[in-house]
Amino acid sequence: MAVSLQRCAEFLAAARIRHHDDVEQGVIRVVRLTREYRNLRDEKLAILQITTPDDGRRCRMTIERAFAVGADVAATCRELCRAAADTPLVGVEFDADYDNLRMVVEVLVEDGELTQRQLVSMVDTLAETAELWHMARREVRLTAAGEDRQRVA
Repeated sequence: MAVSLQRCAEFLAAARIRHHDDVEQGVIRVVRLTREYRNLRDEKLAILQITTPDDGRRCRMTIERAFAVGADVAATCRELCRAAADTPLVGVEFDADYDNLRMVVEVLVEDGELTQRQLVSMVDTLAETAELWHMARREVRLTAAGEDRQRVA
């Protein structure tokens, strides 16, 4: 059974998760305050977008423009692909149009039904993963900077 954005909005409201239903763009936005993760505007916010592509047979949640690719696109993509491989359900996609990376969680609905618990779990998982990946990326950068300093010395 297909899922609609209206049904997703009802689930979010029932779970007391504040959201904005953008009917024109066919998306629901959920804003989460973060502890460590910073978006590309350097705000401690994760902006999650929910869509229901393929006539509602999938529920897709993304953080668009989650991470800048930096000077070495391949290294950044490789680093986040490794993180995605270690993180169940969360993937990463390179957006060449905007030269950045998005985080993705998708659930196939097909002939089943999306539940409120699944949707809330998707929100929590994606927001928490943004925090974890942000800290992991910072650790990689600090380690690389330390190695560079050792080479110079």
